Amino acid sequence: MTTQKLSCVELDASIQCRATIDTTIVNEYAECMTEGAEFPPVDLFGDKSKAWIGDGWHRIMAAKQIGAIDISTTLHEGGRKEALKHALSANSIQGQRRSNADKRRCVEIAIKEFPKLSSRAIAEMCGVGQELVLHARPQVNDSFTSSTVTGSDGKQYPARLESRKQEQDQEVKTKENPKLTKKEAAILPPSIGMWQAERAIRELEQIQKNDIERGKAFASVKGWIEQNE
Repeated sequence: MTTQKLSCVELDASIQCRATIDTTIVNEYAECMTEGAEFPPVDLFGDKSKAWIGDGWHRIMAAKQIGAIDISTTLHEGGRKEALKHALSANSIQGQRRSNADKRRCVEIAIKEFPKLSSRAIAEMCGVGQELVLHARPQVNDSFTSSTVTGSDGKQYPARLESRKQEQDQEVKTKENPKLTKKEAAILPPSIGMWQAERAIRELEQIQKNDIERGKAFASVKGWIEQNE
């Protein structure tokens, strides 16, 4: 264990694996720090001159809030990539319990950062069920095509996700429209409207009541709905 200057900690939001930073928790931590409470060291990856956060965003934000110069740290070898891998799994086994939005953010980040990893490998990395990855993947990297994916064992396997997803979509459309052949179902537009709507609602639910932009955000959404109905 050592200490790290906060000025040398990279606040790279692209590897922040919570859906939102909980300002209530940051404020509570800041108050406790002011009163002299000791917190577990944060996990950083890098060196004394530059390090990325693997675990400990709320503690670091609280330390910055009270004007601290440094913070207790466990400094690991590596860099941004190693910090991200640690962050993807860290909150699944410790700290504040993850919300569904937190889990989705982990999966979406992992898919973007490691597009060639298999869905099973990403699920294991993020500590989630494989179905969540299979559901999110076409939305996150629908432009990515590859004949193989990398499994959690490091070996290459055939990539069958897209063809399987297309077959599933066709089966759903055929059930909804019994007179359609599979060929006809294949050319129908995708039916993801409700999924996208539910996802948007879940994201809006993450806006806290004390967020000063809450009213503005909701007004913006209402305006968009009125213009596009």
